[in-house]
Order: sequence, then C-alpha cells, then structure tokens
Amino acid sequence: MTTVVTPTPELRRKAVRAAGIGNFVEWYDFALYGYFATTLADQFFPGHDPTARLLATFAVFGVGFVIRPIGGIVFGRLGDRIGRRTALMAAVVVMSLATLAIGLLPGYGSIGLAAPLLLLVCRLAQGFSAGGEQVGANTFIIEYAPPGQRGRYASNIPIWVAAGTITAAGLALAAGAWLPAEWGWRVPFLVAGPLGMIGLYLRMRIEDSPEFRRIHAVGDIATAPLSEAIRTAKLPMLVLFGWAMINAIGFYLMAGYLTSYITKELGRSSELALGSSCVGLFAFGVSAAVGGRLLDRFGRIPVAVTAAIAIAVVAYPAFMLIRTDNLAAALLGQALIGGFLGTVSCTTCLLTVELFPARIRYSASALAYNLCYTVFGGSAAYVATWLVATTDSAAAPAVYLMCAAVVSASAAAFGLTHTLRPAARPAPTPTQIPEPTA
Repeated sequence: MTTVVTPTPELRRKAVRAAGIGNFVEWYDFALYGYFATTLADQFFPGHDPTARLLATFAVFGVGFVIRPIGGIVFGRLGDRIGRRTALMAAVVVMSLATLAIGLLPGYGSIGLAAPLLLLVCRLAQGFSAGGEQVGANTFIIEYAPPGQRGRYASNIPIWVAAGTITAAGLALAAGAWLPAEWGWRVPFLVAGPLGMIGLYLRMRIEDSPEFRRIHAVGDIATAPLSEAIRTAKLPMLVLFGWAMINAIGFYLMAGYLTSYITKELGRSSELALGSSCVGLFAFGVSAAVGGRLLDRFGRIPVAVTAAIAIAVVAYPAFMLIRTDNLAAALLGQALIGGFLGTVSCTTCLLTVELFPARIRYSASALAYNLCYTVFGGSAAYVATWLVATTDSAAAPAVYLMCAAVVSASAAAFGLTHTLRPAARPAPTPTQIPEPTA
C-alpha cells in the first residue's frame, strides 16, 4: 500500500524538466528537416528546377505528417492504458534514432533513388514519434499542475519547443558557416543521438503523472480509449481540430517555410533567414510565457479568440516586413508572428487536456491534434510555396494564415463554450491505494 498525495513543488519542477527536456529533444530533431530543406533538396532530389526540388523536399516533409495520426493512436493507447511516462520514453527514442539516421544517409549521387526513399522512411519514423510526443508532454506536465496554474504549466511546453527549434536553427547556422558544405549539414542530425539519450534518462527518473496514477489505482483505465473517445467526445475533438489549425499552419510557416522563402524566393542569406527565425521563435517563447498567465487570469475563450484575431491582423504586414531589404523590418515581421503564436500554442496545449476526461485524454487529443497537423501542418510549407509560385504574390501565404486564424477564432468562440471542461480540479484527497505497476 502507498499514499498518493498532492505533488510537492520540487516534484512538479522535476516533472516539468523531464517532459520539457524530452520535448526539447523531439523538436530539435523535428525542426532540423525544415531548416535544412534547401540542402536536403540538393542532396536527395535530382533535377535542374530548384523550385521543383524544394517542393519535393517539402512533400517528403509533409508525408511525415501523414503517419502522425497513426503514431497518435499507438502512443495514445499506450499513454492511456500503461502510462504517460512510458509513451513519452518510447517517443523520444524513435525520434532520435530517425534523426540520427538522416545524418548517416548517403545522397542521391551515391545510391540513386534509394536515397530519397530512405529519407522518406526516416521522415515517417519522425512523424510517427511526433504523433505521440506533443500531446503526451502536454498531458504529463499539465496533470502535474496545481489548481489555478494550468495555464502557467502549459506555457512550459511551447517554451521548450522554441528552445529546441532555436537550437536546431543555431546549429544549422553554425554548420553552414564553419563546416564544409558536402558533409557539414550532417553534424546537427548526428547530435540527435546523445540528445535522445539525455531525454530518455530524464524521463526514466520521474514518476508518472498524479492523475494517471490516480485513475490507475482506482481501476478507471479505459479498455479501448480511442473507441470510447470517438463515441463520447466527438464534439470536443472537432473543436480541438478547428482550433489547432492556426497553430499548425502558423508554426510551420514561421519555423520551416520562411527560412526557405527568405533564401530561395527573396535571395537573402541563410544567416538572415535563420537569424530572423530565431527572433520569431524567441518571441514565440515569450508570448507563451505571458499567454499562460493570461489564460489562468482571464480564462481560455477570451485569450484564445484575442490571440487568433491578432494573428489575422498582423499576418499581412508581417510578411510585407519580412520581404523588405531592411534587416530590422525582417526581424520585426518574424517577431510579430511569433509574438502572438506563442499564446495560441499555449492555449492548444491546455485544450488537449481540458477538453477530455483523464481516462481517454491522450487518445482523444492525440487523434484530433495530429489529424489537424496532418492536413494543415505538414502541408503548410508546400501550400505556401505553391501559392507563391502560382499566384506570383509574396502575400499569398499571409492570406492563407489569415484564413486559418479566422476559422480557429470561430472554433474557440463558439465551440469551447459547449465543450470546455473545468479549468482546475481540486487536489485528490490522500488515500491508501495500491502502488500502480506502470
């Protein structure tokens, strides 16, 4: 017999670090592909048309998102039935091995068509892992939060995502500046190996979330969590899908597409592209920290709607600033997008937990969230590149982002009113219950 009590502040900090650093590793790995899109196009896809090769690279990037819902189903079942921690440990291992493999792949010039095929396999493995990581980290950290502080705890997740993505950008910039072009791009991918071991080690050293331990101890584990979610939580899943649209499109435009857009379409240096991306991501992290506190103080719906509308307002001027010859203007454009997108991302993290009961939470949110990212996140860079090529308008991606923001604001304004669960639960009363085996 063991006593389940409210977690201490120190235990909560350890949980945030364990899930957060693992999330850092995951998104460091995942972001590298976007930052090296132009290099990967040269290495793995033959042809003379640079736009066609870049589109092929982004298509493989998008294919990695197709498998995300499958990863969400597998990791969701694992997380709801065996434990959040177990699912997160498996996710970080798969992601790190897949990223390490990309760094070891021979190029098209060495093995021909096998090169892009193997790259595709690695991307599928990355997407499978990402399908379980983000929602799992959300669930794990927020289930450790004390009442009234869920927004603040949720903000940790986008901050770690920004940190991992900035690190990927920084190493991409360093590799381009200091290492030979023919193999220097591989080094940041190879770093994924030791980073993954660190993430796994930290996750092994922390107990599962108090809420999972509670439902496990009282026997409230769903036999078929996904089936139950589809049967009982269809409307919340649809609301999460609609809200996450702006998150998916906005983040992958900011952290992936704009890097290639600045270098290929605008002819700017890779240093400017990666530097401005880091500025946008820093603003993203700050916005998440502020947004978490706003969510706790003013509630989910007002903050969500305001942030989405703000992105709709700033999207066009931000893109116009990015395409100027002025460095400060380009940095400001990226910061404008990141400065509101961080609050959107923090809200998304919170909703993956608060829209669903604990017994089906991982499965329900993973499916809805990952389906949205499959449709809109994986295609964001491809659609943006296609829009610019076919309309000959640099503002086309901004209009795309504006439309997504309107849809998501509507989902928040009308959908959350009917689906949002209580923002905080009272701490469980200490009771004598069996120690869970997970």
